Amino acid sequence: MIMHKLTALFGLFSLFSFTLFGSSCRSDQRGSHLVIQLDAKTSRDTVAFITCIGPEGQMTDTLTHFDTKLELYLDTARFHSVLVSHDAGQRIRLFELIGEEWKEQTNFPEQKMKLPAEAPYLVGKDASGKERNLVDLYRKHPLLVVFASPEGLNTMTSNEIRELRAKAKPDSLIAVFFMPTASDSTARLRVKRDSLDGIVFSDSLGVVSEARRLFGVEGQVKSVHFRIDTLGRIK
Repeated sequence: MIMHKLTALFGLFSLFSFTLFGSSCRSDQRGSHLVIQLDAKTSRDTVAFITCIGPEGQMTDTLTHFDTKLELYLDTARFHSVLVSHDAGQRIRLFELIGEEWKEQTNFPEQKMKLPAEAPYLVGKDASGKERNLVDLYRKHPLLVVFASPEGLNTMTSNEIRELRAKAKPDSLIAVFFMPTASDSTARLRVKRDSLDGIVFSDSLGVVSEARRLFGVEGQVKSVHFRIDTLGRIK
């Protein structure tokens, strides 16, 4: 099972704490200083994603129980853009390093995505608590992998998936949904609400954050889907 070391994010008020999953894209307090004042939180606003983007790649921190004031120190030798998403992806902020200052941008350029040729190794518990191994899954059936968008947890329509499954005959196509929410129940209910079926992962244990990193879809603000055949090749 994928487990990520929980660490405290520095720079926030000492009265508030939250946990991070995965490697941090931030530097120590000698890095470039960026203060982000978020809007007031709603009842569903339990997870925020900070994606740092640079010429050599991207890295995402997943935050829970966060304050509305984020104070970050960033390694500008590695990262030149910061994308912050919260409130189930309904609120997104983009900051660019211009000269020596961080400035908020109103336009969101589409981030380039480069999928690996073969599926990476990934093991973790799904939103129902069952241990899953991606290799075991695709060796039995080809997979339709769907990464929900941070904004609104959008995936695919049932008609779109039905058409893809029809084209995949005689093999059956199993859908695997990666939902960027820390709530198992929210992930399951969202897939059920959209009349979809398949294996559902939430980010309660950091599995979705790890999967987004391994598949290279960090920084994507739209939903992403692709197929994995029984040999592990991504199509």
